[in-house]
Amino acid sequence: MFHSRRARCAVLLSFSSIFALSQPGCSAQSQSPIGVATGLVTGTVLDPSGARIPHATLTIHSDSLDRTASTDSEGHFSLSLPVGTYQLTVTARGFSASATAITVDASTPLRLSLPLAIAVRSEEVAVPIEDESAAPSNAGAIVFSGADLSSFSSDDATFQKEFLALAGSNGRPAEIYVNGLLATRVPPRQTIRQVSINTNPYSAAYDKIGFGRIDITTRPGGSALHGQLQLSGNDSALNARNPYAPTQPANDTFDILGNINGPLGRKSSFFLYADDTLQNFNATINAYTLGANPQPLSEAVAAPQRHLQWDTRADRQFSASNTFTAHYVFDQASQQNGGLTGQVLPEAAYNSGTTTQTLQLLDSQVLGPRFASESRLQYMRTRLNQNPLSSAPSILIEGLTTGGGNAQQSLHDNQDTLELQQLFSADQGRHFIQFGARYRLQRDANLSTAFYNGQYIFPSLAAYQAAQPTQLTLAAGRSSATIVTSTAAAFMQDDWHVAKTLSLEPGLRVEAQSAIPDHLDIAPRLGFAWSPDHKGKPLLNLRGGAGIFYDRFDAANLLTSVRQNGTTQQTYLVTTSIQYPNVPPASSLSAQPPTTYTVSPNLRSELYYIAGISADRTFRRRLRIGATYLFTDGSHQWLSQDINAPLPGSGGLRPLGTPQNVYQFTSNGHQVVHTLDITTRYRASARLYFWTDFNLQFNRTNTLGPTSFLSNPYNLQQDFGRYNGPLASFFGGATVQLPLQLSADAYLATLAGTPFNITTGTDLNGDGIYNDRPAYATAPTANSVLYPTPYGTLDANPQPGEPIIPINAGNSPGFIYLQTALHRAFAIGPRPEARPGAKSSSARPWSLTFSVEAANLLNHNNPSPPIGVLNSPYFGQSITLNAPFATNPSANRTITLRAAFSF
Repeated sequence: MFHSRRARCAVLLSFSSIFALSQPGCSAQSQSPIGVATGLVTGTVLDPSGARIPHATLTIHSDSLDRTASTDSEGHFSLSLPVGTYQLTVTARGFSASATAITVDASTPLRLSLPLAIAVRSEEVAVPIEDESAAPSNAGAIVFSGADLSSFSSDDATFQKEFLALAGSNGRPAEIYVNGLLATRVPPRQTIRQVSINTNPYSAAYDKIGFGRIDITTRPGGSALHGQLQLSGNDSALNARNPYAPTQPANDTFDILGNINGPLGRKSSFFLYADDTLQNFNATINAYTLGANPQPLSEAVAAPQRHLQWDTRADRQFSASNTFTAHYVFDQASQQNGGLTGQVLPEAAYNSGTTTQTLQLLDSQVLGPRFASESRLQYMRTRLNQNPLSSAPSILIEGLTTGGGNAQQSLHDNQDTLELQQLFSADQGRHFIQFGARYRLQRDANLSTAFYNGQYIFPSLAAYQAAQPTQLTLAAGRSSATIVTSTAAAFMQDDWHVAKTLSLEPGLRVEAQSAIPDHLDIAPRLGFAWSPDHKGKPLLNLRGGAGIFYDRFDAANLLTSVRQNGTTQQTYLVTTSIQYPNVPPASSLSAQPPTTYTVSPNLRSELYYIAGISADRTFRRRLRIGATYLFTDGSHQWLSQDINAPLPGSGGLRPLGTPQNVYQFTSNGHQVVHTLDITTRYRASARLYFWTDFNLQFNRTNTLGPTSFLSNPYNLQQDFGRYNGPLASFFGGATVQLPLQLSADAYLATLAGTPFNITTGTDLNGDGIYNDRPAYATAPTANSVLYPTPYGTLDANPQPGEPIIPINAGNSPGFIYLQTALHRAFAIGPRPEARPGAKSSSARPWSLTFSVEAANLLNHNNPSPPIGVLNSPYFGQSITLNAPFATNPSANRTITLRAAFSF
């Protein structure tokens, strides 16, 4: 739990920023619903010549709100609206009415320019799909709220995976932001009000490009008391078995969750949510046993999990222009027999538990008709404990099996992260200016006994049977280490309405990070939107931009460099005269210099030059099609490199003159990505809605992240090649209202096969890393070790003149996944009496909903990437399921039954 002093400091900091910014300002807006988070909507209403129209009437409508406002004498308006989706209708005398669907987000002010045509006849206007012409946002942006979210899984873990897959399409992992603050996971579906993906990609307000950004706004309480209790589960009797496990223990899932929300007085509201999930899963193992007579083993081992969540939110509206939100989340997960993946034997498992607590304090203010501010504070506290089942030495046979004790042994990790944001926006007519700052502080105190038990590596089964390991890794010394690092950023951008059909968005961002040599990074940005029209009607919306973006060096990497500096902790890599099977005491190795892991003195922040253009068009106000092309050139990419590896052809001579490996985090990597993304959104009627997203990506790189090692420390280009992600992907979702008060939804994902790497299973260059690749056998000799494969005859002991095969030369099978659900709701409870003059009585106050959800409805076998170790008996074979969205990874298809009571 939170220490009282830290909690008091967090509250005092938040309230200090609130009172410092508070001013008695006049505001023409009417009051928002009780305690609801609000967003700012500003803009101008224009005639066909571009002149502003004063005293135009604006009507805002949604299921829960109706409001009217008007432009001032200069044709300008400013509104504070609850987060959500609305239809905004503009009328003025002598002009035709115009209607636009808008989405209000608390994290980003919405700037509109609304042109009106001269009236020639009376007409009715309705726009079900958002009209975002002349706004510098993304044609591929997708917004989900309300019933639109139902096309995704009701299982929270699967729900998160589906969104991450949908957003992560620019060659970099997707990021999650909750209420404008960086988060580690997607909140439970029931707590979400709105999800926005890939919006405003070139904004200077973002540290990374908006492609791959998931912005989530959580639900506030309502103006009346509401709640829900839901039970769901699946059982192995309903599921299709895992095809890679011949026999399986019973597996099942049971989940109980509920929420209650409503008012707390006249100007406050609350939202409470709780969820407890019990998952009796199995881990599938296909490996070889250890001992005197190793044999193939194929079995499923019970690996139960439990996940408990509490989510509490309270909103207070101090005035029509000031809203304060407090949001607290408790998240606890535990697992038994963790780490059992494919070729890991049961004795190498561990038990683990993670508890994360998050506190958010948000304050938004409209300080007059043209100025607004928002203050955000977040404290995140994570505690991780991991304990092995065995402390025996770890045994790794490349491409075959991992047994003995888990190499990571005990791990106790305490992370604390504090984030502060202060944002301002000012509407100056044609210029909408935003500026602000962000500070993030992270402390990581870690205790790890990884490799204290020793790990033996064998290149093959024959080497294991001969008791001839090729490497022993043994760690000793102090097991604890602590680091503190921080990042800071400031930005300013101007949404400049140059003309009726053209907007520019220049911006500048400045970032800094402590604890690395690169302390200052400057990132200019520019976005644009152009909507060419014909007779006042937009033909096409063109958007684009370019900018410089940076990544921040992760605290976990800094922790590695502090721990493995050779003084705090000593890690020995023994490759000659290895004592086996009894691990020698570390003191007997003290004459050998330990392997160290440091941060390069020339390390730079990862730098991305990104440019893109998109086009979209709305057809008949119901179908919207958009296409986006994005070019990314990433320099200073992080990777790990042995800067003291033996020089090629030197007979083992090392450049630093000492015999140990010296690992270093460097920024010598490079990445080039071409991405094409095509999206469609079609709302045929109030009963049918569907969306699709097709992504094509050509990604070339020589690094998979800071901890990935080069296969040849002296040739960076040798690893420049295909990224191990799918070349193409297609996602789609639909919701439909059926007869007999039934509703259905579906989610479809198809992915092209991912490339996989082919390695020899040996360390050929003496750097202690087993990622060396074979060569094409173009000039074999008596020393060659040849393997005929579908990729040609490969030489696992490359000879002079033989070309090394490209990285990720293998091709995995593709992936097809269809998820569907069917729902039926029954209205129950006493029917209220009809109001005087009403034709019928009101609806019943309660509902009971029954659902059935099928994950991988087609029961399609999706194999995992094959084993790529050339000398493994499993080479080229898939030994587990590829189940990125699995509700229950123990089964190939799952059927989940669900019942929910709502009031």
